[in-house]
Amino acid sequence: MSNSGPAVNGPLPTPGRYLKVSLFLRKVPSVSDEYFHGYWRNNHLVPAFANDTFMSKVRKYNQNRSPFANTEKHHITPDVRAEAQSLGIPVLDYDGVAEVWVDGVEDWKQIVTDTDFVKAVAEDEKHFILHPINVMFGWDNLIIDKEAGINNGPK
Repeated sequence: MSNSGPAVNGPLPTPGRYLKVSLFLRKVPSVSDEYFHGYWRNNHLVPAFANDTFMSKVRKYNQNRSPFANTEKHHITPDVRAEAQSLGIPVLDYDGVAEVWVDGVEDWKQIVTDTDFVKAVAEDEKHFILHPINVMFGWDNLIIDKEAGINNGPK
């Protein structure tokens, strides 16, 4: 791999405390945006929270709607999607992102190989999630958190 660009002028990032698993979700075409987000926020939590492996391994869970979400509907509308696309930057074609923090890959593996979890969650996903679900693993590298007084930017 080439390093032909400018020199790195600081330390490399260190992994955060937890592994973050981001699951990029699309709704099934037959359901409304309101149904997708309402079902995800309420009904879909039941099988996950009923599973001991999920509850013991997950450190943090967040449901992330589009950053362009209408504050009343909590989803991206076609008009707002078109407006975002007009900025010239590709807009991801997802309806939401589930973010799950675990101690490491082994903990995530234990969750997704728990047969009771897989059976209950997969059956429930049929009601509102279009497969495949795209996943990204990563470690948070917090740069700014004004509420916590964190600024790890250039000095």
